[in-house]
Amino acid sequence: MPTTRATVKTESPSLNLKKLCRHFSHKTETEFDDERGEIRFPFGTALLHAQLGELVLQGRSDSGEALERLEGVIASHLVRFASKESLTVEWQRD
Repeated sequence: MPTTRATVKTESPSLNLKKLCRHFSHKTETEFDDERGEIRFPFGTALLHAQLGELVLQGRSDSGEALERLEGVIASHLVRFASKESLTVEWQRD
């Protein structure tokens, strides 16, 4: 199962985690609190962990194509929701 990971520097890791999870909770299964989140899409799962000054993103999927879709969906929404910050998401495949 292909996996990916990104560590995003942010002033508001917990807030950004909750924004993402709340948004996707209207469309798919999610679980989250202030520090951890899980978003289960039909094409893969995203795990989020808020730490001091950063948001750690992890993804897993059944195929490389699906993982690429997961990376794109999570990154684009995170950057859009954190519009007051200039965030950079650089995925690293395992």
